[in-house]
Amino acid sequence: MSIKQRITSAYRYIEPNLFFIGLFGFLGFPAYYLIWAYVFPQPYENLPLRLVCAALFLPFAIKNHMPSLFSRYKEKHFVFTICFCLPFFFCYMMIRNEWSVEWIMSFMAAIFLSIIIIYDWLIILICTTIAACSAALLGYLSMGNIGIGFHYSYLIVFSFSYFTGICFNYRNRIEIESKQLFSRSFSSGIAHEMRNPLGALYASQEVLLELLPETLTNDPQQHRLISNAEIHKLRNIIQDNISIINNGHNTINLLLNSIDSQKISPHSFQYLSINDVIIDALNVYGYQQKSDRQLVSFQINKDNLFFGNDILLRYVIFNLLKNSFYYKDKLNFKIVISVYSKKNETIISVKDYGKGIPLTAIKNIFTEYYTSGKKNNSGLGLSFCKKVITAFAGNIECYSTEDISTTFIIRLPSVTSSIVEKMKYDLMCHKKILFLGRQNQLLTDISHLAFFYNFTLYYKQASTYDITDINAIDYDCIVIDMHSIQNELLMKLYNHITTTTIKMILIHHLNDTKEIVLSKIYQPYLFTYDHIDELQKKLSTQIFTHKTPVNDVFKTINITKAKIMLVDDNISLRLYSGILLKNAGYEVVEADNGRTALSYLQESTVDLILMDSQMPIMSGIDATKEIRTNLQYSAHQDVPIICYSGSLDEEHRNHLINIGITDFLLKPSSKTTLLSIVHKWLKV
Repeated sequence: MSIKQRITSAYRYIEPNLFFIGLFGFLGFPAYYLIWAYVFPQPYENLPLRLVCAALFLPFAIKNHMPSLFSRYKEKHFVFTICFCLPFFFCYMMIRNEWSVEWIMSFMAAIFLSIIIIYDWLIILICTTIAACSAALLGYLSMGNIGIGFHYSYLIVFSFSYFTGICFNYRNRIEIESKQLFSRSFSSGIAHEMRNPLGALYASQEVLLELLPETLTNDPQQHRLISNAEIHKLRNIIQDNISIINNGHNTINLLLNSIDSQKISPHSFQYLSINDVIIDALNVYGYQQKSDRQLVSFQINKDNLFFGNDILLRYVIFNLLKNSFYYKDKLNFKIVISVYSKKNETIISVKDYGKGIPLTAIKNIFTEYYTSGKKNNSGLGLSFCKKVITAFAGNIECYSTEDISTTFIIRLPSVTSSIVEKMKYDLMCHKKILFLGRQNQLLTDISHLAFFYNFTLYYKQASTYDITDINAIDYDCIVIDMHSIQNELLMKLYNHITTTTIKMILIHHLNDTKEIVLSKIYQPYLFTYDHIDELQKKLSTQIFTHKTPVNDVFKTINITKAKIMLVDDNISLRLYSGILLKNAGYEVVEADNGRTALSYLQESTVDLILMDSQMPIMSGIDATKEIRTNLQYSAHQDVPIICYSGSLDEEHRNHLINIGITDFLLKPSSKTTLLSIVHKWLKV
């Protein structure tokens, strides 16, 4: 792990407590000046130095109100502040006070504090060494002889304090990380076991839709075993089943995200339609009876965008519906969901005419593990809802009148509000943007934006660009100078990313007299470039605009049939996926584990491998290592290997890429997703 990664990890570890650390440092340094100057006078004091330390600690206490530009330097500021204000300050003051007992004890306390705040032993060692040497140098320049009062036994005491603190903290860190690793491994294992049956069910529904005709109008009426109306009803039932499975799949994603991150991660936040998310939630919610849907009404005057995650907001709606339906047997029960706008916020109201909540219970309903007496209630639902809405920079409130109604009010900030702009700014540093072109001014402006937002910018000449690079780096957006790219490459890029969530911006220069003739399919991506401010707005908006991949189903592939190997221990998934691939024109061979797959590859060749990551006898991961490294399989070392997995967090994804996995499919995957990713890799 690099020093930068260590610093990032240390900052995330202590970030929840930064407010208290900042408050303590901001108030403590000036306060102790009064103690050491007047209550227990010391030979040397330095108020300006203490005020500098207090000023450095202040941003910790007001970090949520600091300018956006500060966020890109927050980790560097964190390390510098701890290094300067703890080991440096206390070591320097100890030297200037001629190694007095008070300052020796203070320096030891500073060592322990720095170990608690920065738990990484290497960073602590580097910081303490630099700080102590700098303090000794400054002391020497200030007073000449820094050995007055010093005794070599002090070094033994300091070393003992340092190493015992490191050892205890390291043990705590290992224990915490082992628990997190167990949680991730446990949740990934559960996800895999849950996704296998879900995937089999999903694939079976897809195959039924594939095999079941839409109509039977060509058959004589007397020979039909089923009517067109019944076929239509069957197709609707199958599509409902697919929606329910998708809902379970999204719930697994939500579970994994919560366990792995231990907080709501904003990295997937985008502009989303409130109307679309609520309508989708109402359509796929698991009603106990079909008639229950009629008890819910939804009214909205004007659709608004919110900045967040659709799965998370849908979870909130699900939870509120579940709580409301608990009392659906009450006379005249109904649920009314309303959306209306105010100046700087959008309000979602979920009101049920059920039993109501006692006034004494309302203040606790968002508290973890609190339950009002409902059976099978963990008390975690509403507390998680609050975390979700808080992560959206919003607020959720509850109002109730016993035996009449209960209303939950969700307030979400406008997408143009300053708090959303700050969230977007903080998220931009995680984005990867590719610029294709050679226009110097445009490249300069994008480079300025990369510096301002701290995103990763990749620059390539369009004339020499290899389209397969898209698969090596997971770009968020591709910016293209229209006058630097050939139509053939543009079409390849468009076809390549149209089934992904990668955004695209086509730049045309305002003062350019050269006319550009574009197909209509490119018009939504075209942007006329005039000034860096306009480019900044376009880039910031485009990055966070929700994009649904185009669902193109490819019926024909190549003239010669491509051969695909399906490697999965779940026979149902192999059967159903094989049917879908064969109907799309591929030749399919099957294997039930990695060892069987390797045996086949010794005798024959395939064009693409679809492989489950976890299987008995030999996993897909071990089989991939053999294919990529063993010369016995040299004919397949460059064959695309698509990995089926139940969990695809970033760490796991990078691990699989390093092993040699080419791309990923999350269980269960739809027919469209399966065929799109297979076609993408076979046409490259």
